[in-house]
This record gives sequence, C-alpha cells and structure tokens, in this order.
Amino acid sequence: MEQQKLLYDPANLIWNPLHTINEQHQYCYCGKDRSLMELALQCKDCRNWFHASCLDISLGPVMTFITNYKFQCKNCNENGKEIFKRTTAGWKEIVGSSIANLILQNHMQEYVATSGDKRYFSANVQNIKPFTYYFNKKDHIIPFVDKNWSILCTERSRTPTWWATLGSCLYTNKDTFAARDEKNRSAASDFCLINPNLWDIRSESFTDPNDVTTTQKFTFTKSKTTGYRTAKRSQNPLLTPVKISTPDNNNNNNVGIGNNNNHHNNSAAAFVQSGEQRNLRNGFRYIPCQKDDLFPIIGYRNSEQFPYGVRLSKEDASLSVYISADQLTATTEKGFRMARANCSVREGKWFYEVYVVRGGEGQIRGKDGAHVRIGWARREGNRNAPVGFDGYSYGIRDLTGQKVHQSRPKSFGEPFKTGDTIGLFISLPPLEKVYPDYKVKSAKRHRTAITLKGSPAFEYKDYKPTKQMDDLLNPPIKKKFESSSSSSNLCQGVAFEDLYSFLPCPDEFTRKDELTDDDGTLGYYPAISMYGGGTCTVNFGPYFRYPPPADPEAEIKLPPTPSSTPPSPVVATSAAPTVTVAKETRTWRPMSARYKEFIAEDIVYDVIDEIESWARWLGYERVDTKKSLTAATTTDRKKKRKIVKESNLDED
Repeated sequence: MEQQKLLYDPANLIWNPLHTINEQHQYCYCGKDRSLMELALQCKDCRNWFHASCLDISLGPVMTFITNYKFQCKNCNENGKEIFKRTTAGWKEIVGSSIANLILQNHMQEYVATSGDKRYFSANVQNIKPFTYYFNKKDHIIPFVDKNWSILCTERSRTPTWWATLGSCLYTNKDTFAARDEKNRSAASDFCLINPNLWDIRSESFTDPNDVTTTQKFTFTKSKTTGYRTAKRSQNPLLTPVKISTPDNNNNNNVGIGNNNNHHNNSAAAFVQSGEQRNLRNGFRYIPCQKDDLFPIIGYRNSEQFPYGVRLSKEDASLSVYISADQLTATTEKGFRMARANCSVREGKWFYEVYVVRGGEGQIRGKDGAHVRIGWARREGNRNAPVGFDGYSYGIRDLTGQKVHQSRPKSFGEPFKTGDTIGLFISLPPLEKVYPDYKVKSAKRHRTAITLKGSPAFEYKDYKPTKQMDDLLNPPIKKKFESSSSSSNLCQGVAFEDLYSFLPCPDEFTRKDELTDDDGTLGYYPAISMYGGGTCTVNFGPYFRYPPPADPEAEIKLPPTPSSTPPSPVVATSAAPTVTVAKETRTWRPMSARYKEFIAEDIVYDVIDEIESWARWLGYERVDTKKSLTAATTTDRKKKRKIVKESNLDED
C-alpha cells in the first residue's frame, strides 16, 4: 500500500538525541505540534510521534503517559496499517508512569491550565517551569495505581502484596527515583523522578533490561526502507535532554507540590561510572579505536563514541565521577573529582555555560555539603582534585565566588549555588603571535592498539606534570581572559590573565621524553569538579541561556557609566528567556563549534600516522628539525621490512 502523504518532509526535521522533540515542532501525519496534555505514541522505526487522535486504530484504555507499548505507523508498515500493542508492565514502568501522570496533574492544577493550553506544546518547552514534584507511596502513588490498574498494569495480576512490591521498587531503583532525604531513604520516603522532564518519557523509557517481564518477544511486520526515517540531530541544548542528580536534601514538607528550582531538561538514563575502567595504568590512557582497511599499515584508527558532539569525556574523568548517558551532567559521592570535555581549544575566543544542579551548600549537620568548582584545565591537570588545584587548571569556587589557581584562592565574584547558571569565556591568541619563532609541527602520537576487555583500544602515554610546575616556577605564558555572565547578562570581570602555555614544559626528568611534543590533544579543556554530591550540567552551545555580548573583551574595557550597577550574582531564574547574539557580529564561538574541527584534526593525524608508518616501512625516518624524511641505511631498511612481514604473518 502507498504511504500516507505528509504535509512536511521528515528528513528535514532536526531532533534532539532522544528523538522526542524537533526544532520545527512538526509531528504525526498532520504535521502539527504535540502537547504534554495529549497522548502521543512514538513509532519504533521512524521514531516520529503520532497523536492518539490522528490514529485509525483503537488504543483501548490509556492515559497521557504510558511507556509499555510497541507502535508502528502506517508509513513504516509495508501493509500500510498501524500496529499498537501493550507489553507486560514492569514495576519500574508502572511507578514511573504513575509519577509522570501525577506530575502533570499537579503542574496543571498549580498553573490553572485549561484544555489546549499552549504552554504544554513542544514549541514552548524552553519557557515552561520544571516538573519537580514529590510523592509518597501511601498518599499518592498506591491510590493512583489502584484506581488505574487496568491502564498501568498491563497483563499483571493484582496480588495481595502488590503495594509492598511497589514500595520496594521505589526504594531500590535509585537510578530513576530520588528521595527527598537520600540519607534516610526508605520505601515510605517522598520520591520524585530523577529526570523531571516529561518530554523525555517515551516507549520503554523506564524499562529495566534485567526485568524478564519487559523483554518478551514481540514482532512487527517488516518495515519498509524509505526516506521517511531519515532525520537530523539537533544541536540546541535546550532541546537536548541532560541528566539531573539527586535533589538536595533540604527539609521541604510540600509533598506533591513543585518547587522552584530551575532544573534544565534531563534524560531518564542513569549515571554511570566514568572512565569505564580504562584508566588502568598510571601514566597511560585508553581511547576506543576500530579496525579500518583504509589504514593497512597502522590497521586501526580512533573511533568517536556516541553521543557525538562536545561532551564530558568518560575516558578523561576521575573514576569516582559519575556521568549521565548524554555525557553532559556529572556528579560524585566523594571528595573533589574532575571531569573534562572531549575537545580542547588552542586559540580563539570560546564560551560555554555550567548549570549548577546541586552545589554551593554550607555545613549540613556538621558536615560539608555539596560543592562544585568550574573552569578550564590542561591535559596534565589532576583529575582527582578540584579545578584550580595545580598550575594546569584555573577554577572558580561556588561557596565564596573566589578564583583558584595552584590552590591559592583570591577574591573575584559573587558566590553561586544550586539553580545558578555560570558562563565561562576564554580568549587565547595564536601560538605564532606569542612565540614568533614557533613552527607548527605534525602531531606525534605515541599509541599502541591493544584489546581491552574484548574491545580494541589505543593505549596512549599520558602527559606528566613537571617539577617546574610543581615548584610553581614560571613556564612560558600566553595571554588569556575569562569571565562569567549573570542572569542580567553582566560580565563578572576578568578572572585570570596570562595563562601558562598549554605546551609541555620539559624538566630534567622529561627533557628526553618524546611526550614533550604535541600529540594533538594539548590545549585548554572545559572542566568541572564536584564534591560530596555536587552536580553540574554543561551547555556547550550553540544556544545559551545567558550568552556574553558580541565582543566581551571590548565590553570589559569600557569604563562603567554612573548609572551602571555592579555585576550581580551569577543567578539564573526559571522565567528568564534564552538570549541570542547574532552570529555575524560576535567575536566568540560556542564550544559546540569546536567539535567538527577537533574530529577533522584527528582524522588528519590518523592519515599522517599511516603515511609515516608507510615511510618507515620503506626505510625512512622522520626528522622534525628539517621537516623531512631522511633515508635509513640499506641494512636497517631490510631489517624493518623483515619485521613488518613477520608481524603480518603473525596476524594471519
């Protein structure tokens, strides 16, 4: 049968990573926007969303949020018919869906919403307040499930102790449900969804992969391969789901009533431990790679991992840091631990934002609360310490607003805490401007392809801190400027000037070490560090809540006018609109723009590695001083060819 003609081209839609919202706000056969107030189903193939009112089939008893279903639209079914099937509901799905529906009910009551309220359409997702509500088992969840058993508990029998199973589900699933007081967490606690963003709720979003009741076999008619399934990924972070940590444990008796914390959108995926146990040996780091026949000599190349784009790097974070599935949010339960982005900057003007999910807490019951420090760090920066701990990083403290470098705090700006948004700007001149005699060299990467836990990975020698930096001596410097922007879009001022160059500074221990060369990863990285439950969400752009002016450096140099006010605290309000700065006029770039450049550089380095390996196989050696390859002796050349042949035989 022919496909149903759509009023728009699905291939031109730009989606967020979870495929729940697109920037054009066109969905379904009708091409209209979707609302949280109406049930919409996601097709398992094209992943588009379809209004329940636009479907030809009967869905049976349903409610606004259900997750235990399988749906296939007309255009993905070769028979041209819609298919809808409810799957067995796991307790995690039952409880999660119940809380989601309760959240919507409370939110609509609080804001006196009426049918068709435009605030609940995806086009207004940036303006709606967060959905953070708490519910307890006895007063809210059990009565709701009992009343809607046939809708929520598909193919599940009602046992005499089902309410106890529900309580156990709330207590044990810390990746999905957060207690108001985590230290005294129990089945009777007040709970909210760790991810309060209702737009992220989709088919099987609460599914436990280990729950056999939710992994039953279910087969659809074979899908047709059409252009209908093609879509682009959005780079708008306001449409991109990110992870939220456990809410702070302040006493709040408003059960079932939303608080005013300004949480960003968040994904339903749980935090996972960073590093993936790849930081196994001191002085080495491990990066995923893959075999590529286009590189017959080196055999392997770097493999970029999902999610694609500038993000926090699991491989470049302390093992005590926990990072969300979209790798934009991080937290830790221990002392200060650092996570860095996967892309560095070497020159130019760059900007990113940090949203403090939890931080800036003072003493709680005689113990230190959650804290964060944010800033920029080099590759050598200590990952098991806060930003600003050594000479390789520059940070800002939350509780005091002080700037910190080499563990020396100095007065700078206003304190910041949970719910605040901080912007960080950096300006780095080209190396050739700072060092007129500097000549760009090809990156020299010291890496070996190995098998790590069943997967191919490159083992790199990591950069080492030098004694000069430990002794706080003065290595070369390059000009740098950093500032933060507040809710009123006022710069907080220059935090640091004359940063140390990102080039390694060899000492008596590293002078002969080849790692004093640039391997392509040097530069300044966006960095965040957390303490005792502190949690941050990074926004690398291109859209920011409080972007800097078109030319921040010029703005800083302007003398204050008599009517001007001092910089306000770095605070973001939930009602504040997203501000945009014309791309044509701004002198800075969002960190998100660095990603494609960084990947392109990495590809070029892979090609260079292949060419140099091929040249060495022919008997040539690299000489950087002459920027050329010089021939080796005939004996050495024959010896190297013999080694390569034997190596190839071993692989066969």
